[in-house]
Amino acid sequence: MAAALMLRENDRFFRRERVFLDRYNPLDRPDDFLLRAYRFPRHKIIELCNELRPDLEKATLRSHSIPVELQVLSALRFYASGSFQNVIGDVFGLSQPSISRCINDVTDALVRRINQYIKFPDEAERRTNKSDFYKIAHFPNVVGVIDGTHIPIKAPNDNEYQYVNRKNFHSINVQCICDANFKIINAVSRWPGSTHDSYIWNNSQICRQFEEGDIANGWLLGDSGYALKPWMLVPFMNPSTPAEEEFNRRHCRTRVTIEQLFGIVKSRFRCVHKTGGCLCYVPAKCCRIIAAVFILHNICVDNNIPCLENDNVPDEHNDLNPPLNEGVVCGNGQQVRRNIAAQFV
Repeated sequence: MAAALMLRENDRFFRRERVFLDRYNPLDRPDDFLLRAYRFPRHKIIELCNELRPDLEKATLRSHSIPVELQVLSALRFYASGSFQNVIGDVFGLSQPSISRCINDVTDALVRRINQYIKFPDEAERRTNKSDFYKIAHFPNVVGVIDGTHIPIKAPNDNEYQYVNRKNFHSINVQCICDANFKIINAVSRWPGSTHDSYIWNNSQICRQFEEGDIANGWLLGDSGYALKPWMLVPFMNPSTPAEEEFNRRHCRTRVTIEQLFGIVKSRFRCVHKTGGCLCYVPAKCCRIIAAVFILHNICVDNNIPCLENDNVPDEHNDLNPPLNEGVVCGNGQQVRRNIAAQFV
């Protein structure tokens, strides 16, 4: 008995070395699987990990930290599927709180780089945009198309009523401007679902740049939810001449690009589509996740990463705002529109 007690006492002074099993390597899979699961091929995932490494790598002597690759893959899996965090944790052998921290850290790291990936084109790039848009329906001088879409979220505890949109579900109303290649060149993701598209536009920085003349020699195409201005062209509410009807046809064929963009984004990243449920976070975090998704979408566009055809979904929330009165104009917006319509005779 005394010998056993002595042996047990001695065990306290000899710590066993902790043995960590190698975690499953998700990157050791074919690119077609990685595209379905994470929306990126292997080489691009590795590049993304290396770019975010300074923000995600943690210096700790207490225990083994989660590798950067696993943090990025966990977040990408969430963005792509919208699955519950405990389900994603089962895939990677991590706890739900660990997955939550991974998503939060990767999201913040991406949002810090938003000005690098989402920026309005300069003069030379706008000339390219005009040429690309003109090839769609021969509508001249278009630098971008604008619209809003609603991202479903869980009902927040504070000011819940402000987030209920016209279709009676809670959402964030997101404004986007894109070019002819479905690249997002401006995005605003901070307004509750009850906010009208035109209000978001009028209170945006990009609107002030157009009004102050910082962005000239081009216009945006919007739907009837926006007021007609010299730099914001909307369709004729009641076309009465063949020229006005042709204007509306070309306007519609060109502006549909933004609706196709929303379908592509929600196809790639189901966390922002209703098939993924809704974003079950406070609104501020939802807005950051939406911004991160937009950044990842632009990375896909820049690298010609395809959107899986069987995942393509239409945007169902692009008609939530009623049209404004056509008489709401600024400056010579009506004259600009009439001059363009006259070219279509």
